[in-house]
Amino acid sequence: MKNANIFVDVDLTLVDAQGRLADGAREALQRLKDRGCHLFLWSTVGIDYAKATAARLKLDDLFEGYASKPDIVIDDMPGTVLNPFVFNPNAEASWSTMADRILKKHID
Repeated sequence: MKNANIFVDVDLTLVDAQGRLADGAREALQRLKDRGCHLFLWSTVGIDYAKATAARLKLDDLFEGYASKPDIVIDDMPGTVLNPFVFNPNAEASWSTMADRILKKHID
Protein backbone atom coordinates (compact mmCIF):
# COMPACT_ATOMS: atom_id res chain seq x y z
CA MET A 1 0.00 0.00 0.00
CA LYS A 2 1.55 3.25 -1.09
CA ASN A 3 0.54 6.68 0.12
CA ALA A 4 -1.52 5.26 2.98
CA ASN A 5 -3.96 7.63 4.66
CA ILE A 6 -3.51 7.32 8.42
CA PHE A 7 -6.05 8.87 10.77
CA VAL A 8 -4.84 9.50 14.32
CA ASP A 9 -7.18 10.14 17.24
CA VAL A 10 -6.31 12.88 19.74
CA ASP A 11 -7.40 12.00 23.28
CA LEU A 12 -5.84 8.97 24.95
CA THR A 13 -4.14 8.07 21.66
CA LEU A 14 -1.89 10.97 20.68
CA VAL A 15 -2.12 12.65 24.09
CA ASP A 16 -2.70 11.37 27.62
CA ALA A 17 -5.47 12.47 30.00
CA GLN A 18 -3.43 15.59 30.91
CA GLY A 19 -2.98 16.57 27.26
CA ARG A 20 0.70 15.55 27.14
CA LEU A 21 2.05 14.05 23.93
CA ALA A 22 2.51 10.28 24.12
CA ASP A 23 6.14 9.19 24.38
CA GLY A 24 7.64 8.54 20.97
CA ALA A 25 4.58 9.76 19.05
CA ARG A 26 6.31 12.66 17.30
CA GLU A 27 9.17 10.49 16.04
CA ALA A 28 6.86 7.66 14.96
CA LEU A 29 4.56 10.03 13.07
CA GLN A 30 7.55 11.64 11.38
CA ARG A 31 8.78 8.22 10.24
CA LEU A 32 5.37 7.41 8.77
CA LYS A 33 5.23 10.77 6.99
CA ASP A 34 8.78 10.33 5.68
CA ARG A 35 7.71 7.01 4.11
CA GLY A 36 4.91 8.72 2.20
CA CYS A 37 1.98 8.26 4.54
CA HIS A 38 -0.64 11.01 4.64
CA LEU A 39 -1.45 11.84 8.26
CA PHE A 40 -4.76 13.26 9.46
CA LEU A 41 -5.74 14.14 13.01
CA TRP A 42 -9.28 13.65 14.28
CA SER A 43 -11.26 13.90 17.47
CA THR A 44 -14.80 13.37 18.69
CA VAL A 45 -14.47 16.91 20.11
CA GLY A 46 -14.16 18.26 16.57
CA ILE A 47 -11.93 19.74 13.91
CA ASP A 48 -11.01 22.91 15.81
CA TYR A 49 -9.89 20.87 18.81
CA ALA A 50 -7.76 18.58 16.63
CA LYS A 51 -6.13 21.58 14.91
CA ALA A 52 -5.52 23.37 18.22
CA THR A 53 -3.97 20.26 19.75
CA ALA A 54 -1.60 19.81 16.80
CA ALA A 55 -0.62 23.49 16.99
CA ARG A 56 -0.11 23.39 20.76
CA LEU A 57 2.14 20.35 20.42
CA LYS A 58 3.92 21.82 17.38
CA LEU A 59 2.84 18.86 15.25
CA ASP A 60 0.83 20.78 12.67
CA ASP A 61 3.56 20.30 10.05
CA LEU A 62 2.96 16.54 10.20
CA PHE A 63 -0.77 16.55 9.49
CA GLU A 64 -2.37 17.23 6.10
CA GLY A 65 -5.86 17.63 7.48
CA TYR A 66 -8.18 17.49 10.45
CA ALA A 67 -11.60 15.98 11.02
CA SER A 68 -14.21 15.09 13.54
CA LYS A 69 -14.37 11.36 14.22
CA PRO A 70 -17.18 10.05 12.02
CA ASP A 71 -20.41 8.90 13.60
CA ILE A 72 -21.90 7.65 10.35
CA VAL A 73 -20.09 6.68 7.16
CA ILE A 74 -21.79 6.59 3.76
CA ASP A 75 -19.71 4.86 1.11
CA ASP A 76 -20.32 2.76 -2.02
CA MET A 77 -17.72 0.27 -0.79
CA PRO A 78 -18.50 -0.09 2.93
CA GLY A 79 -16.21 -3.08 3.32
CA THR A 80 -13.24 -0.85 2.61
CA VAL A 81 -14.15 1.66 5.30
CA LEU A 82 -13.80 -0.61 8.30
CA ASN A 83 -10.76 -2.78 7.91
CA PRO A 84 -8.36 -4.78 10.07
CA PHE A 85 -5.73 -2.05 9.88
CA VAL A 86 -6.65 -0.51 13.22
CA PHE A 87 -3.79 0.05 15.66
CA ASN A 88 -3.99 1.01 19.33
CA PRO A 89 -0.75 2.59 20.58
CA ASN A 90 -1.84 1.83 24.14
CA ALA A 91 -1.78 -1.90 23.31
CA GLU A 92 1.68 -1.71 21.71
CA ALA A 93 5.07 -1.66 23.39
CA SER A 94 5.59 1.88 22.08
CA TRP A 95 4.65 4.30 19.31
CA SER A 96 7.91 3.31 17.62
CA THR A 97 6.99 -0.39 17.69
CA MET A 98 3.58 0.43 16.27
CA ALA A 99 5.11 2.52 13.46
CA ASP A 100 7.50 -0.35 12.67
CA ARG A 101 4.56 -2.78 12.36
CA ILE A 102 2.62 -0.41 10.12
CA LEU A 103 5.60 0.23 7.87
CA LYS A 104 6.54 -3.46 7.65
CA LYS A 105 3.05 -4.80 6.98
CA HIS A 106 1.29 -2.07 5.05
CA ILE A 107 3.68 0.41 3.43
CA ASP A 108 5.63 -0.42 0.27
